[in-house]
Amino acid sequence: MEKGLISKEFFIGRFLYLKDLLDNKIPNVRYTTMNGHDAVSFNAVNKKTGQTIRRRVTDKNPKWDKYSALAAQRAKYEEQLNKLLSLWKDNYRGSLEKLSQGYMLRPNTDNPYNTEFWKALTEGSNTYPKNKEYTHNGIIMRSVLETEVADILDRMGIEYKYDTMISAGGNKSISPDFAMKLPEFNRCGFAEAMGGLSNFGYMKDNVDKYGKYLNCGLYPNRDVAIIPGDNDYRPDQSTIMRMLAIVLDSLARQYVIRKSP
Repeated sequence: MEKGLISKEFFIGRFLYLKDLLDNKIPNVRYTTMNGHDAVSFNAVNKKTGQTIRRRVTDKNPKWDKYSALAAQRAKYEEQLNKLLSLWKDNYRGSLEKLSQGYMLRPNTDNPYNTEFWKALTEGSNTYPKNKEYTHNGIIMRSVLETEVADILDRMGIEYKYDTMISAGGNKSISPDFAMKLPEFNRCGFAEAMGGLSNFGYMKDNVDKYGKYLNCGLYPNRDVAIIPGDNDYRPDQSTIMRMLAIVLDSLARQYVIRKSP
């Protein structure tokens, strides 16, 4: 895959967000084992000495659900950070952490497609038939192109919801193939894998969909990545990533700000 397909601002914004979560906001609770059983470990203060110690508890502890949820949350964000750092090494040289010290995040405050909007999205909202031949991580999709987009988003550590439905005003709605969660910017991005454009009916439906996005203030190459294909052409993974990167970079450059000297 080509180097430098994704801007440094995207990496910086995501790195700042994930490091802040892991260093300052999510307790250091981790999965481990104890006496051959699943357990979690966490920091606790010894009441006698006042020293911080590392404790372990199993699922027999009444607070297991709380600790287990924190451990799962931490593991998810650590995995996203590891994927980000791996992708950085594939694209750029030098230290992402050092570079990020010169920047700050200024998350979105006035766009309706924010993280609260994300929470309300429900997957599987579109009833258009899917094909069991095309499955990714247990999700049945409609085309090879969709599974390849999903695979790239997974490798980038970007959380997504597949086949959601959003209001386009009045009785109209849009069903994006992928809604991408970008909490570092307090924004969602969207991606459409339009793999059947050689079919007239399919093309007509998606022209209408294009217009609905515009009516919602969601613009291709800023908010929505349009990934086209037809019976003779399916973009390779580098091309798909480049198309996704256009939207990711557009958002990153709005909300990742260089600090004043």
